[in-house]
Order: sequence, then structure tokens, then C-alpha cells
Amino acid sequence: MTQETIERLTLENFTAFKKLDLQFSPGVNLFIGANGTGKTHILKVLYTSLVGAKEDESYFENLIHVFLPRDGRLGRLVRRREKDTNAEIKIYRPAKYISISIPSHLNNHEGSGTSKGWHKNIPFPVYIPTNEILSNAPEILCRFETRKLEIEKIYPDIITRAYLPEIRSKIDPTRKKLLQMIQKTINGKVIKKNECFFLKNKEGELEFTLLAEGMRKLALLWLLIQNGSLGENSVLFWDEPEANLNPKLMETVVTIILELQRNGVQIFLATHNYVLLKTFHLLKEKNDQLKYFSLYRDEKTQDIHCNDTTDYTNLAPNPVIEAYVDLYGHEIESVLQ
Repeated sequence: MTQETIERLTLENFTAFKKLDLQFSPGVNLFIGANGTGKTHILKVLYTSLVGAKEDESYFENLIHVFLPRDGRLGRLVRRREKDTNAEIKIYRPAKYISISIPSHLNNHEGSGTSKGWHKNIPFPVYIPTNEILSNAPEILCRFETRKLEIEKIYPDIITRAYLPEIRSKIDPTRKKLLQMIQKTINGKVIKKNECFFLKNKEGELEFTLLAEGMRKLALLWLLIQNGSLGENSVLFWDEPEANLNPKLMETVVTIILELQRNGVQIFLATHNYVLLKTFHLLKEKNDQLKYFSLYRDEKTQDIHCNDTTDYTNLAPNPVIEAYVDLYGHEIESVLQ
């Protein structure tokens, strides 16, 4: 099967964006930018286009459940500085596209849209949010299914992905290698009992609530690789992989991500972390496909723009490295005083 990657996204008057046109890598796509420049919104709007089609749900309903506009009003996703206009979303895959229009005055759950072949060969979407969620999985999933909760749909979605049983097919060498790498790092395997997750090792079974959050993130990766959620023709969206993760573990995470993209997983990451970015730069191999996106605001208009490059050293503006340079400058000044 040909890898069904997301090739392009265009946004007009959607949330913080006036106009945006992004061409993606079929491998790893890394987004940086100051807070409020829309990194997470890009991940969410792409994820919504896949999860809705995969589960045969309305794209508009999923936009509401993922973005949570007040009172479920889709019109609130239209850029606030524009009045009486439409938000336009267009997403492209090979020979396929989906186009969505949302009027600013819309108060119900349906905008208008067209598509070409979008529902064919939909890749399997996985969204890992910034906050770890598996330690409270049973309670969250139960309440989401039976109560009207103001919780982003990405949380019950990732719990559902984690609950999937192991696939029947024999574990291929790549998956086996990655699983062993994670097991060595977290010192055990992940098991499920009565919908709760435990880390099992020689000392016994340790419930997730007693694990460090960084270990839980790696344990989640183990589950997703083991049950095939992160396999060929999957798309991984990961918001701030570095959150609550010891810098010493960055190399493990980057190694896993690079290996996944070598085996047919398209990946979208949003990050603020210098160590993570630099580790990608140092560990990438010749045939790895990485693309960096820098989102920034125009100082005069406050409109959000984006620069992209396949060479990390050419990425500009780079607020991540700028922050480290400023910090180093302050340290030098303090030493010289």
C-alpha cells in the first residue's frame, strides 16, 4: 500500500491565521514558534480531518469536539479580526483533498464543504497531547462516553488507541527493536488490568499513578507500537514531546521517531525545546525526511507567518535558540561582574 501522507494545508481566517499555506514532508514535520502562534492548532486541524473520516463522523462535529468553541458554535473558530467572513480549510493528500468553509455567523454544527476521494485509504491518526492521560484512563473514558464534558476529544481518543489489543501478526524486527529500547528505558513492560495500566518488571506491577510522567509517555509509545497504532500508513501528532521528560531521554525519543518515519509513519511535532531540535539535527541520517517550520508574528500587523526549511541551521526566526543565546549571555555577564 502506498503511504497516504498529508501533503499540504491551507488556512484562511481560521483561528489566529489570516492566511497560511504549508507543504509537508512525508517524514517528520517539526513546528516551533512563540506561544500563541498556532502550532497546536495546526496539529489539531490536521488530526481532525483524519479521525473524523476514519470513524465516519462529521468533520464539523469533530472540529467542535477537538477545539471546544463556546456553546459548540463553529463560527467562533473564524479569525476574530475579520467580521462577516468565512474560515477556509483545505487539506491535501495524493490525488485527494477536503475543503471546508465556516461562516463567522454560524451558530450550529454544520458548515459547508467538498472533497475528492478523502475517505479512501485514510491513514490511522494518533494524537499524543502535552499532558499524560493514561493514569486516569478508566474514569476519563467512562465519563466522556456517558456525560457531556468540556474535554478535548484528543484525550479519550488516545486512551482508546492505548486500549487496543496487540495485533496478531508477528512482530517485525523494527517494532521489536523499538519495543526493547523502550522496555530497557522504563525497566519493564506495560500491561492492562481492569482497564488500568501497570508497569510490570522483576519487582512486580507498578500502577501508572506511581510512575514519573516522563516514564508514562514512553510507556504510551510502547503500547502504540505494540498494538500497531504506530505502524505503516499511520500519522502521529505529538504536542510537546519534551514535556516532563528528562533531557537524557531525548535521544531515545528522537531515535524512536526517526525509526518510525523510516517505516512509513508521517509525524507532526510541536516543540519549544532546544535539546529535542538539536538531537534531531544530530541523529538524522542522509535519507531521513525532516522539515522544520517556524511560526512568527509580524511586528506591525500581528499576522502569523511561517518559514520552512529542511536544514535546521537555516531555520529563522528560531525563538528556541534565541532564548538559549540570551540565557548564555546573561550567564557570561554574571560571571564578569
